[in-house]
Amino acid sequence: MIDKLREIHREHRITNGNVSAYTRSAITITKEWQDAVCNKTIRSEVKVSPSNNEKIDIVDRTNRTAYELKVSGKNAHHEFFKDLVKALTYNINHEENQLQKLVFISEDGGIESLKKRIDPKFLEMIEKSHKLSVELISI
Repeated sequence: MIDKLREIHREHRITNGNVSAYTRSAITITKEWQDAVCNKTIRSEVKVSPSNNEKIDIVDRTNRTAYELKVSGKNAHHEFFKDLVKALTYNINHEENQLQKLVFISEDGGIESLKKRIDPKFLEMIEKSHKLSVELISI
């Protein structure tokens, strides 16, 4: 799953351009990754709730794992907390098949920044209280 993303990221990530070009690159990376790894049990753009339109990038129903990608490492902490709330909301609405893990993926700079910002006690509380472990992975 992650190796395929790294391959796609290397192929499509641009190093210069305007905001629009970076956005198109991020959309291409996410879509190609989803297309490459999804099947009957690994689904993309999974709704977290019937009452809103928030979606998780990829959910592996067999492993009960959510994968969220923030291509750019910039402001990864904003995306991380939003994605954490999406995973928790998913679990509230899917009691029979709750997620057990959230894998948050971003570029090295974003992951390193997150590791410095997030209090380990917070992650312990999420795991203990909500039975959701969090893994931070660099592309």
